[in-house]
Amino acid sequence: MIIIPAIDIMDGQVVRLVKGEFSRRKDYTANPVSLAQSYKEAGFTHLHVVDLDAAKKGQPVNQSLIVDIVRQSGLCVDVGGGLKKEKDIAFFLENGVSAVNIGSLAVKNQEKTTGLIRKFGSERIYISLDLLGEDIRIHGWQEKAPVKWQELMQILVDGGAKTFVMTDISRDGLLSGVSKDFYKRILNAFPDIRLIASGGVSGLEDLRVLDRLGVYGAITGKALLEGRIKTQDLSEWLC
Repeated sequence: MIIIPAIDIMDGQVVRLVKGEFSRRKDYTANPVSLAQSYKEAGFTHLHVVDLDAAKKGQPVNQSLIVDIVRQSGLCVDVGGGLKKEKDIAFFLENGVSAVNIGSLAVKNQEKTTGLIRKFGSERIYISLDLLGEDIRIHGWQEKAPVKWQELMQILVDGGAKTFVMTDISRDGLLSGVSKDFYKRILNAFPDIRLIASGGVSGLEDLRVLDRLGVYGAITGKALLEGRIKTQDLSEWLC
């Protein structure tokens, strides 16, 4: 299992939201580029970056900062937030980003999404679905989608999607622990996908739970930022 630190960016700063609510924002003093470099030095290989401004506005905002993170950290960076247009997706993939996360677009236009998978490859197009109970939330978690997650995932898997970043909104930013049943249910329904778990990781035991479930990767943001997980304790996952 790959441990993937998360950097959420808003107004050029590292921030964390609680359950996706922009009104419940916590700012951190760390510089985004320096933080990414520190993760590289600690032995991490991957990084998950979310442009929260873009998620809110529906179009990329912090492009130059994200490209700086990619170039100066040397990490395999996947990027999400407001990516709906092919030109914006191509910009990131042409500037060193390893993969982009398609969220609201995948919910609203499966044909276009599967077309992007065919064009850029399933290794570079991740499907990012944010769930609150049985409901998919879109547009920075502000709206409920009209389709259920099982139905949508089946369409996308049939269209070539391989990697899914699944966020349990009810746990995100709370350090309350992961829901084993949440991810187990997804893997039982779609055993052949590469599942990246996001939301609620509070400590090493959560990572061990996810590892035993067989997830491909685990994203951790707040727990790393606030020292609940220390890099020296991650030797079983870091090279």
